[in-house]
Amino acid sequence: MYFISRKSFLILLLFCAGIKSKIRYFYFSDSEIKTLTSFSEVVLPIQEPGMPNLEEASVMRRLDEELTFVSDEIQEDFHSAVMVLEYLPFFYGRFRCFSNMERDNRISFLETVAETDSDVVRAVIGNLKLLVCLVYYGHKSTWDSISYPGPFANPPEKWSEARLHYQNLLKGN
Repeated sequence: MYFISRKSFLILLLFCAGIKSKIRYFYFSDSEIKTLTSFSEVVLPIQEPGMPNLEEASVMRRLDEELTFVSDEIQEDFHSAVMVLEYLPFFYGRFRCFSNMERDNRISFLETVAETDSDVVRAVIGNLKLLVCLVYYGHKSTWDSISYPGPFANPPEKWSEARLHYQNLLKGN
């Protein structure tokens, strides 16, 4: 019989836990999903009647899909931007991470940060908002709500090789 040491067992356990957390998303960690979901809930008009929610518009899935295949530099920048957003409230006298704040507190915090002199903070918030809005409004489920008829002549959607590869990864192929 083979005995495994406690250290090897813990390493194996951590490795398996890491695999489990990455099965759902290939690019994002669970904490990043929580932060981006909290941000998207206050930036997007999902509370408005007739507007799709984050799941219907596939916001997190599309962000994960797009950021999985970009260059390492862009991936690192986006990871850093999400981390800055998560811990930024501490620098403004708030004693909670962004994802743990109540919805109204997140809104008031983003309004406070909008008036900052820091170019870095404005760039982080602006770029995250830009990417989230592009993914949300690029989904067909939002088009009727914003009176967008769709592309001229309504051509069929053609998926890139990266999108097809991502779908195959989701299916386990």
